[in-house]
Amino acid sequence: MAEAQASKKAKIDPGIEPEKLVKQCMSVLQALMANDLAEPFNVKVDWKKLGLHDYPKVIKHPMDLGTVKEKLKLSKYSTTADFAQDVRLVWKNAKTYNQEGSEIYNAASELETEFEQKFSSVPRGALRASDALAKAKDIVKAIRKLPNADAFNEPVDWEGLKLDDYLDVIKEPMDLGTILRRLEAGNHYSSVEGVFQDLDLVWRNAMSYNMEGSPVHEAARKLKVLAEKKFADLLRESGDLGMLDAAKPKDVSFEMKQELVSNANELSSKELYGMVYIVTQNCPTAMDSSQEEEVEMDVDNLDPDTFMLVDRYVKDCLAKRKVKGKQK
Repeated sequence: MAEAQASKKAKIDPGIEPEKLVKQCMSVLQALMANDLAEPFNVKVDWKKLGLHDYPKVIKHPMDLGTVKEKLKLSKYSTTADFAQDVRLVWKNAKTYNQEGSEIYNAASELETEFEQKFSSVPRGALRASDALAKAKDIVKAIRKLPNADAFNEPVDWEGLKLDDYLDVIKEPMDLGTILRRLEAGNHYSSVEGVFQDLDLVWRNAMSYNMEGSPVHEAARKLKVLAEKKFADLLRESGDLGMLDAAKPKDVSFEMKQELVSNANELSSKELYGMVYIVTQNCPTAMDSSQEEEVEMDVDNLDPDTFMLVDRYVKDCLAKRKVKGKQK
């Protein structure tokens, strides 16, 4: 009955950091272990010393609070539910082996009630990041240490660098430091795919704003290829290798060109400036500036890489406009 009642009171909070949940679970456990009644449950049952020769036959899965504490310290529990399952196993074993009404049986019952009361205030969630996300964090850390990654490790200081048009061109800034901090917080990414998307955004932003052939553009291009190789196995394990395909240039169809032209016609003058800037930096041959009063883009002359950059930019502009419209 204790388990059923606890589950009804449980507060589900998948966003809370694993480190905080571990501390809360440890606090509950230490309070239990400090109770005088808990002394027999704080260590493994020494059945040989106690002459309980049938103990291994009756209790198939021994457990004690000391072992639970060690497992919690070593991040052996994936979730708070796993932690609680082992604690409840301590009481279950004690009440299975000892006769009802005995000192040990009664102590187990009392401690069980105390545990459920204390544990009911602990939000349910993960006690550690998934193995895949842990590997993703290691990859991001390794990329940040590379000599050509310095320009991408922190948010672009566009004010300090006097890049007044940066936010006109780059609608969603991203950097490796932000990604790493999100990974370390443990409550932002639910999958490797999300990390890869943000990582790819870093390179796309840099290649959009900086001229092809420039040091920053070249560094972003090389790091993009490296990141795709590093993430290939993780994405394969998660069954989403399609993320890699989505990050690569595609053959541009007539329909895709038509859609881009149609969407571009919806942009404001300021947004059009950003689009022209991307094309000028990455594929200047697609720009026709023969007319003094206006500059035109020839979508047929866009190379696949630049087309995808421009298409993403235009769609981002329209998407942000829709969000703002809903908020009004």
